[in-house]
Amino acid sequence: MTDDVRRLEQRLKQAQQAINMLVRTQTAQGLAAGFLERARPYEDHAELSALIEQGLLHHATFIQKSPSHLRFYKALLPSIDPAPRSILEIGVKGGGSVAFWKALYPAATVVGVDIKLRPWLQETPSADGVVYLQGDQTDVKRLQAIADAHGPFDLVIDDGSHVSDHQTVTIRALLPRVRRAGFYVVEDTHTSVKIDSPREVDYGADIWGDFTLTLLQRLRRGPVPPDSDGVRLAKDLASRVAEVRFGRQILALRMKDKNEEA
Repeated sequence: MTDDVRRLEQRLKQAQQAINMLVRTQTAQGLAAGFLERARPYEDHAELSALIEQGLLHHATFIQKSPSHLRFYKALLPSIDPAPRSILEIGVKGGGSVAFWKALYPAATVVGVDIKLRPWLQETPSADGVVYLQGDQTDVKRLQAIADAHGPFDLVIDDGSHVSDHQTVTIRALLPRVRRAGFYVVEDTHTSVKIDSPREVDYGADIWGDFTLTLLQRLRRGPVPPDSDGVRLAKDLASRVAEVRFGRQILALRMKDKNEEA
């Protein structure tokens, strides 16, 4: 490969990254409300769809959440009163979801953490106003440092590896960094459910059934299930939780406010 070809390929790569950043930011700002109505409103835009089909724009540029998750957030977000001032999402992929939160709440500090940031998310400062940080969701010291710098948070979203052991480390580290009456959300709680067919990825023990049942029983002062990883996790965190909300393959925990501490 000649130097001229290498330089051309590098310029093309830089151009593609610039397109991803520009379109991702402007689309999030222009279609933010639309994402609460349907998962991929950009499909109505022929130009955007053509850019994706031609490989000039990466689909990860846009929010990747399922329609059921978006419906869940549409009901959840108005519950955060006052509006969120600080949001942290673990697992940002191409940055579509954090750009979406920033478009919905432009005055908020929005932080996106991923174990491997895509090239178009590595500019500092970012073009969309989001703080992008590289980090492993199982690195407690890293999570605590991020919370010290940018928290406490009104909303934390775990959309990271979906491995239950990783989710456990993250919720233990970050739940105490959620403000009173704020929310902690765990997405894709179905991944650790065991099925008969072999799976490419081992997502670990299925903890979320016992976890949520234990929290509900603690809230109603009923008997908790037999001991398990999920039960122990719930017992350790229950003193902070005022409410549990369920959706399809997603759950949210609301932290207690001052009036609920007793």
